[in-house]
Amino acid sequence: MHVLLEKVCFTKRGYIHGLLNLCLVLLVVVFAAGPWIGADAQQVNVTLFTESQCPFCTRLLREQVWQFHTTRPGIINLQIVPFGKGNCEYTPDRRLLCKCMHGPTECDLNRLQNCAISYFPRRHLGLVTCIQGLKNLDEAFQRCLSRLTPRTQHRLMECAKTQTGEVLNYYSMLNTHRAGIRFGQLLTLMVNSLTGVTT
Repeated sequence: MHVLLEKVCFTKRGYIHGLLNLCLVLLVVVFAAGPWIGADAQQVNVTLFTESQCPFCTRLLREQVWQFHTTRPGIINLQIVPFGKGNCEYTPDRRLLCKCMHGPTECDLNRLQNCAISYFPRRHLGLVTCIQGLKNLDEAFQRCLSRLTPRTQHRLMECAKTQTGEVLNYYSMLNTHRAGIRFGQLLTLMVNSLTGVTT
């Protein structure tokens, strides 16, 4: 199965248009999969580049992606790359330091999302969606990690507060930059790496 769209890019002015394009992409995915949906059906590969405190990304994840995932499981193979606009550099003492568009708390939450993706490679979407759009790590701990075991809570928070999480942020930065996301875009959705429409 092939989908004819590669990127749907969202800008502040083009947010509604971007959501309509996303809906179109997902409808094409559903109808293209049609009767072939089953155990051996080919999944559509979707990569979503986000920022943890971007309001447009939050709406997209919570209102579109999560809803689609729960009502049509198994159709998309989703990869989320939490970083957005920012940069990571080494400090003089050889530690990585990332700077994010919405400030240090966004970098903290990006780290927590990246840690969740690293620790739960196949089952992270609910946790990443829960963390998305929150104010800080304390709120994320209260709202999203409270149902996890104390050991898992500790591992995720330690990852998010240390160089382990910063290295994960660094790799997300590299993937974001390699995708060629322009500074004016809020998020990018890539489907099956085919040439398509950019808004």
